[in-house]
Amino acid sequence: MLPGLPSTPEIREPTVGTEDAAESKNVKGKPSGIGGWLGLLVFGQVIGILRLIGAIGQYIQSISDNIWKRFPTAIWGEIAMNVALICLCICTAVLLFSHSRHFPRFFIAQMLCAIFLPLVDLFWVASIVSVSLNRPMTDFLTFEPRDGEQMVAGAIGAAIWIPYVLRSRRVANTFVK
Repeated sequence: MLPGLPSTPEIREPTVGTEDAAESKNVKGKPSGIGGWLGLLVFGQVIGILRLIGAIGQYIQSISDNIWKRFPTAIWGEIAMNVALICLCICTAVLLFSHSRHFPRFFIAQMLCAIFLPLVDLFWVASIVSVSLNRPMTDFLTFEPRDGEQMVAGAIGAAIWIPYVLRSRRVANTFVK
């Protein structure tokens, strides 16, 4: 020390015992971000949108001119429902990639819509066709096996992914904006 200058105490770093230091090496951060099982959900979200778009394209191409002329309201209604589902899926994907706190609610709504859309579609088409042909609606409430498979697959997916989204720490730590 120089004479005449006030003395300052030495600044020391805090010390940690070896046991405490060893424990701090094993501390893991909270899981967050797109990773783990959430990565699989992201993959499914993106592929699901592409599959829906492809399915609508195939459906429109498969409709004969005669059906278009006889039941345009039924067909446009079906297309509108499917486009609305695609828009919901795209909005959900945007919320997913922006880590929005609204993602879990939109995802659950999307899953429920995917399950029940075949039923709504069935009742829509049956009611339009029955009015057009002046026949009872029950004559047209035929459930295609493909629709049943779609509903079962949607229900299984919802049974897996909705609880994951509601209970996962990674989801809770990721969707906070």
